[in-house]
Amino acid sequence: MAGKKRDYGEGTVFQRSDGRWVVRYKPEGSTKKIEKYAKTESEGKKILRELKKDVIRNDYKEIQKISVRTFMDDWLYNIKAIELKPKSFDALECTVINQVYKNIGDIQINAITADDVQAMINKLVAEEYEYSTTEKKHYTYSTIKKAYNAINACFKFGIIKGKVSKNPCVGVVLPKNLKRKVSDIRFFEQAEIDLICKESIACYKNGRQIYRLGYAIILLLSTGMRIAELLGLKWSNVNFDNKTIKVTNTIVLTKNRDKKTSKKYVKLEQDSTKTDSSDRIIDLNDTAINALQEIFKINGNQAHVMATESGKVIGAKNIDRMLRNILVKCNIEPCGVHALRHSYASMLFRNGVDAKTVSELLGHADVAFTYNVYIHLIKEQKRQAAAVIDKAVSISTETVG
Repeated sequence: MAGKKRDYGEGTVFQRSDGRWVVRYKPEGSTKKIEKYAKTESEGKKILRELKKDVIRNDYKEIQKISVRTFMDDWLYNIKAIELKPKSFDALECTVINQVYKNIGDIQINAITADDVQAMINKLVAEEYEYSTTEKKHYTYSTIKKAYNAINACFKFGIIKGKVSKNPCVGVVLPKNLKRKVSDIRFFEQAEIDLICKESIACYKNGRQIYRLGYAIILLLSTGMRIAELLGLKWSNVNFDNKTIKVTNTIVLTKNRDKKTSKKYVKLEQDSTKTDSSDRIIDLNDTAINALQEIFKINGNQAHVMATESGKVIGAKNIDRMLRNILVKCNIEPCGVHALRHSYASMLFRNGVDAKTVSELLGHADVAFTYNVYIHLIKEQKRQAAAVIDKAVSISTETVG
């Protein structure tokens, strides 16, 4: 009587018509089957168990001979490439290649230790990199932590799959001077915002706008949208009557992995946002509605809000360049377009909006992230609240006296 057939990859023990028991096993990733014979079903099961152990032992020995680079490449391109969105995968690949491989990529798996990973972390803390042809910078906390996280995640996965027996990140610590400090994110003060808004909608003497889509700056300041969300916004998701926009799409710049073209990067439209929380309805104030109405006069016949005259979606660099030109005109130190999102958050905090509400408006995954990013603004809000109570109590005391 034939034994019960096992699941694919588990192997099979069955009885032939001549009475002999057959053991078949096809190791995961192999194209060849291993076949052996047994006198009884129990002997066949024992042979199958030993076959599995031999394969695991041999695979383990081979894996131990390879380098960290080869081991992580397998995890990166066969696992993470199908798990992550293209933009996120680009960022992970950049981290692994530029921070991990340059420091520990050539070490063999069987030789790497926590000391090696710690040495990498310490080197990145002290090291400078060329930010531009004229400027060097130190790696940020975020960059170094991402390198550590990549190694940690890869080896954890390897342990689960039985490919490695230890994680070299265990015992590694981030130096004290690497701990996240009070945020130094860039945001604009109210006086600067007033100048930026005025310059964004400035016109030439003939009445033509200096910046074709300058109202986009007003829209970003009024909604706190990410630049990718603005670029992915379609007129079909704008409801002028209800004064809302539905954020469901994003347009990001990703590495071009199509070898047929010579472009290094390509625009990718995604029918999803950064996180589940990012997919949201934004209530528009009158300023935002007016900005959209002005943009509609220019691009109302196009599918996307941020489009060129020919209908192509404008790139993030174009918006960034426009903002920098505006800041130069306003005698404000130039910075990236993400400062507009930070400025939106700072305006909310300055006006007493709580962290949870700010988190939801920004589309953050959780309030803890919002709190960590804007901790300095939250602390300032608390100080102002304490001052309000102090003033109220003082007035009350004076009245009683």
